[in-house]
Amino acid sequence: MMRSMNSAVSALKAHQAKMDVIGNNIANVNTVGFKAGRVTFKEVLSQTIKGASANQGGRSGTNPQQIGLGINIGSIDTIHTRGSVDRTDVPTDVMINGDGFFIVSDDENFLNRSYTRAGNFSIDSMGNLNLGGYRVLGYRIEDGTIGETPKFKTTLEGLVISKAMTFPAQVTGISEPANAKQSTERDVIIEGNIDADLGLDASITVKDTSGNGNADEWLVSSSKLMTNPQFITVYDELGGEHELKLTFRRKMKSGFSYDWDNEKFTSQSFTDANNPKIEEAIEPNKWELVIEAVNSTEAIDVNAAGSPAPKYFVDNITFTDGKVDLSKINIELSSSTGTFPNGADTFNFNLSFEDENGDKLLKQFSSDSTIHLQTLTGYKQGKLDSFSIGEDGIITGSFTNGKTSAIGRIALARFKNPEGLQKTQENLFVSTSNSGNPIIGKPGLGGFATLIPGALEMSNVDLAKEFTTMITTQRGFQANSRVITTTDEMLQELVNLKR
Repeated sequence: MMRSMNSAVSALKAHQAKMDVIGNNIANVNTVGFKAGRVTFKEVLSQTIKGASANQGGRSGTNPQQIGLGINIGSIDTIHTRGSVDRTDVPTDVMINGDGFFIVSDDENFLNRSYTRAGNFSIDSMGNLNLGGYRVLGYRIEDGTIGETPKFKTTLEGLVISKAMTFPAQVTGISEPANAKQSTERDVIIEGNIDADLGLDASITVKDTSGNGNADEWLVSSSKLMTNPQFITVYDELGGEHELKLTFRRKMKSGFSYDWDNEKFTSQSFTDANNPKIEEAIEPNKWELVIEAVNSTEAIDVNAAGSPAPKYFVDNITFTDGKVDLSKINIELSSSTGTFPNGADTFNFNLSFEDENGDKLLKQFSSDSTIHLQTLTGYKQGKLDSFSIGEDGIITGSFTNGKTSAIGRIALARFKNPEGLQKTQENLFVSTSNSGNPIIGKPGLGGFATLIPGALEMSNVDLAKEFTTMITTQRGFQANSRVITTTDEMLQELVNLKR
């Protein structure tokens, strides 16, 4: 009878352990990335009372006779099914959409590694991306490569998202000593329409300033003869800003000269001086472009030829069938003091009127003039303003100069047997001899899962199942306790045989 009591005691211990696991599962029902546990039982040794026998003579064989000696815990498994998605929209929250684990470390050399499904990351005062003090590992950007074509390192390091990160300045065109090299790109593209109509009265206002009755001033508003100025800002090699003013104005015919500051003709060949016609003075479909540096310390040279001047004229901007003939103008910008105040050197860029396909973007039709900037290369230095994490694990920074650049990439680890991982603390696992070594990779590549930014993986605990299992566990514990009390009563009866 002691066997039945020992079996019942072993069952009580096993059911208590199972209840402990169930309690832990329910306690962590809202824990980010928690993986539920499961307990299975196995029978321990059986005592053989009589062994099996084979057929012999006229007697048939007999089966073995055995009495079990109780149960033991067969396994305590970690169930690695994916938990539900909790949408948070927090920039540092990330969820793995499939198999795999984030890699974290509390070692300055990043060799002591742990693994987790919890993606509720945060950023410390140094910009380190971390999980409860453990730094999140991934691939950082090579020093000095933040820009148009960033390069990732090949070794795992702690990821950093620091406000101290900067996007380097880019010159508009090419920064070179004067006349040494010209840009061949479309650095600045201007598009729009120049009004073909004069929009003027038939006659020019004639004024007699001499008092002798002779018309000696021919007045007409300059706003009728030019477009509204277009201001563009270009950048030197150090990100210094330089503002240029572009104005298209009517080209005068030979024999006519117009004073743009005082808005009058200073020379003329009108057929009728007392009733001049503006059409006689204007070249049809021809304009000139005035390029002016807003800062008087800056000088402009067009096509890198001749001496720079604060204001430069590009003559004969001709339109054929409503489209400008000229494709681009090379402009050199320098300082009258040799270098700009920030120490930057002369630079040149192309002002273009066509796109990369050669289509003309500057046109002349009978509608209001609308000249504007389409494309501008070059920018000033920018500081990190915000960031986002993509499905591929790439952390993209947005900088104050309007540019974006990758600044890191989260790494993932996979295991041949994730059930073999050992839980430690704070939602962390460590590898064991039965889990196998981690396979490191990048989200979305080589069979690795993608990420869900702005979301967290919740616990995979099924409350309904846990409560059901808790009932059956309680009943199992209760039934085995009855075995002990019944065995005790039988022992009591045995003792009473003495009386």
